[in-house]
Amino acid sequence: MSDLYRLVGVGNAELVAGLSKLVQQSNALTAQVLAHLVQVDHRQLHLELGFSSLFAYCVEELRMSEGTAGRRVTAARVCRRFPDAFVRVARAELHLCALCALAPHLNEQNATELFDACKGKTRRQIEELLAVRFPRPDVREQIRRQPTRGLTLAPFATPEGAHGSVAQSEARDSRISLEVPEQSGKARAVSAGPEVRPRPRSREVEPLSADRFGVHFTADTELRDLIERARELASHRVPKGDLAALMKLMVASFVKREEQRRFGIGTGLRRPDSEALSGSSEPATPPGRVAEISKQTTPPGGARVPSRASEAPTRTARPAAHDSKARSRYVAVQVRRETHARDGGRCAYVSVDGRRCNARALLQFDHLEPFAWRGGSDASNLRLLCKAHNLLHARRCFGKLHIAAKIAARNRAVSGHER
Repeated sequence: MSDLYRLVGVGNAELVAGLSKLVQQSNALTAQVLAHLVQVDHRQLHLELGFSSLFAYCVEELRMSEGTAGRRVTAARVCRRFPDAFVRVARAELHLCALCALAPHLNEQNATELFDACKGKTRRQIEELLAVRFPRPDVREQIRRQPTRGLTLAPFATPEGAHGSVAQSEARDSRISLEVPEQSGKARAVSAGPEVRPRPRSREVEPLSADRFGVHFTADTELRDLIERARELASHRVPKGDLAALMKLMVASFVKREEQRRFGIGTGLRRPDSEALSGSSEPATPPGRVAEISKQTTPPGGARVPSRASEAPTRTARPAAHDSKARSRYVAVQVRRETHARDGGRCAYVSVDGRRCNARALLQFDHLEPFAWRGGSDASNLRLLCKAHNLLHARRCFGKLHIAAKIAARNRAVSGHER
């Protein structure tokens, strides 16, 4: 061990003074970290470097834990809105948990007052202060059935001749536990006994071994009934009613259906006269246009499905192949399939230093040459991008102000429609 970390010979007074000095330096460094994160976020450098979000950049590149990254990203955005927070963090007047708790309540009128009120307070004290200033409604009265170790649904059918211990062993092997809340309004007798403290919240996916995971979630009555119905329907494929096997079967079916719907994986080739009119069920928002994507699926027979609400869905005649002026935003099934296979089902953005984005969620089809610039909808001009990098490409092509105006117009239209 390095002598730098061997403090056995350090005197008490020197040890305490050294620790105090290090904490002060740590607070100043924390403020500097937040300042750097603010600029990285403002300049969108994490996108340039191949990360789909600032949080992903902190976790994957800076090697922060998820909790540390989440607190620093939230605190940095508070400091960006209210720069006075930088100095308060450096002086240890406010800590990261305080900024995270204050974030939903801050505005230009109350920021200084709340910063002063929370000066030097612990997180619990700040939560109590915020509860007084920003009271929340009472919690809904309910009686929950909360088993000590979760409710494991019993096997649907026990094989004939199986011993009771076998069935118990199979039940213990279930890797998914459900906590089913009681329906509100129904009283339930509670036996007298020692008080049972609520167990701490478990992680949704908890590693148990190299290839086994504990999955925890709370199911309402509707989900419980759906699981029981699925057990009945799948009884010929999962005879023992094993919950883990049933969930695997259902999730695999959903993934297969969604990959077929969105990317054309597993679908047969359509006839030439209908294939050109078939569209992506969820194509990318092309640069310069940010209208909401229609999520309708392609009906049987290859009928045309619009990819945006602003386009008329009534045209039925297929444009001639030699007509170069006939253009469509719709992406044929085989083009979606080819693009998805080529990009490996993840964001295809690559930074200047060669790092590729790892995002697999919120994927969109993006035109390399924007459609508004006469770019085609073939595989050579399409790629998969995550939502953040698709927006980055749009800003590069059309400018931040133009895209911001389009987004604002869409939001106003959506708000007006909701009213």
